[in-house]
Amino acid sequence: MGVLGMNARIGKYMLPSNNRKDYPKVDDKVITSDLAREHNIPMPENYAVFQTFGRLQNLSDILRPFKSFVIKPAAGSMGNGIIVIKGSSDDLFIRSNDEFITIRDLRYHMAQILSGLYSLSGYPDKVIVQYMIQLHPVFDTIAVNGVPDIRIIVYRGYPVMAMTRLPTIESNGRANLHQGAIGVGIDLLTGITRNAVYKNKTIYDHPDTGVPISGIAIPFWEQMVLMAVKGYDMTGLGYLGVDIALDAEKGPMVLEMNARPGLGIQIANLRGLRKRLELIEDLPGKGLPPEERISLAMETIRAMNE
Repeated sequence: MGVLGMNARIGKYMLPSNNRKDYPKVDDKVITSDLAREHNIPMPENYAVFQTFGRLQNLSDILRPFKSFVIKPAAGSMGNGIIVIKGSSDDLFIRSNDEFITIRDLRYHMAQILSGLYSLSGYPDKVIVQYMIQLHPVFDTIAVNGVPDIRIIVYRGYPVMAMTRLPTIESNGRANLHQGAIGVGIDLLTGITRNAVYKNKTIYDHPDTGVPISGIAIPFWEQMVLMAVKGYDMTGLGYLGVDIALDAEKGPMVLEMNARPGLGIQIANLRGLRKRLELIEDLPGKGLPPEERISLAMETIRAMNE
């Protein structure tokens, strides 16, 4: 069935394709944001970056201009350490799940991030305060308490496979499969949702809203694929996962890039990655512009499907 296992992912694709010197470009979201700006790849605006504990003393003044925002670790993973604030009143803040949190609690949480509690390596980290993505209407009935993301796997600069991860009540609004989100395969050729998986079981309707999940056309699909493919040119990483969110006002924006994308995308699509990756290996290497690489990849996948 062409299923890619973890050992093959690491030994055959990640290690040969990803140079260790390039990992900081995606492991540190501050660096990612700076690089994306240089390459004209839209990302949410960073309102503030905290690198020292002392700066937290002025947190109230720094946050006051912003009605909504996201707090996240610069080197975090799997959505850990992220707090979404959708409103505030004085020093009391409203989270995406409608729970309240105080400025003192925010300061304590940010101190934990700085200490490295949520970082990939466990080393001291930075805190990012960032623009909060506004839910696009296309996801109104199939995302609960949070914003979905779209992940596109890119190999050697070619798009390979895609899915969206839909938040649920169980995932507490987070688009993370390990925390209870829904994985939905997306037809790479058309941008239309197909199979959906929840807790490793195929489903047809969102468990919280009862609305059908398949057959939804994702807006701005061609633009999203182009953004993902440009991630290869930006980072130099040959095996890459690009996570994109669709904002109601600003359109698609890259949330982050991942040098170690997981394998759950195969379950969401009910298709293995291996065959597609092997076909991509036969395509020309560096030198082609992103648009040509996309066209070649789509032709190759279309022929394989037929």
